[in-house]
Amino acid sequence: MYLFKTKETAEIYHDMHSKRITSFGIIDINAKIFDINSDIPHITKGPLIAYRFVI
Repeated sequence: MYLFKTKETAEIYHDMHSKRITSFGIIDINAKIFDINSDIPHITKGPLIAYRFVI
């Protein structure tokens, strides 16, 4: 799992690594970008990171 501050940076990371992995001949890549509930870091006083990327 990787954490990103914006959805755009998560999508750029996804595109970059999808191209790299498919160049190795790997197909059917399953990846998802999740929006993190911003209320939780506010309650726990944790850092706010907006999106996570899971392969």
